[in-house]
Amino acid sequence: MKLVYDMAYTKEIKGKKVPNEEKIFSIYERHTDIIVKGSRDVKFGHKVDLISGRSNLIMHCNVVRGNPSDSKLFAPALDSIIEDYGIIPRDCATDGGYASLANQAHAIDKGVVNIVFNKIVGSLQNISSSKNMETRLKKWRSGAEAIISNIKRGFNLARCTWKGWRNFVSKVLWSVIAYNIRVMTAHVVKLV
Repeated sequence: MKLVYDMAYTKEIKGKKVPNEEKIFSIYERHTDIIVKGSRDVKFGHKVDLISGRSNLIMHCNVVRGNPSDSKLFAPALDSIIEDYGIIPRDCATDGGYASLANQAHAIDKGVVNIVFNKIVGSLQNISSSKNMETRLKKWRSGAEAIISNIKRGFNLARCTWKGWRNFVSKVLWSVIAYNIRVMTAHVVKLV
């Protein structure tokens, strides 16, 4: 309650702006961050950065503190995939928030051949071996929204009731593991 009082006093009495890092967005879950995505409504919670592959398995999951721009998450995620799996992805298709010349250059430096961003910004151009490949990667990226929706709705990630930061992260990771088990089970059933 003292923190809430201090925030209100700073803003209302002193007339100063309280930085987001010093604000409390939930008195029940103090780790809650404010998430602003473009001009859309403000959300409370945490960003979850996911990477999936051709198999639809989630290959990388990172629960992020604060509200960093998606473009800052691209290079560490790509580096993590290369380090964890020991392979360089040939193709990369991402949401428009990851689009930047620096991210494109990073992917090229790592050896990625086809790099397609969902939305193009400024002088950035998609790099692909053919127009057909670019179209296929854009369609695959659209299909990745189904993976996100599946995890949020099928494994109850739209709202987490597990208390505390560590438990929040655990809930996200357990949901990703459960999703991956379901995807692998579906592949095994097809083979039988």
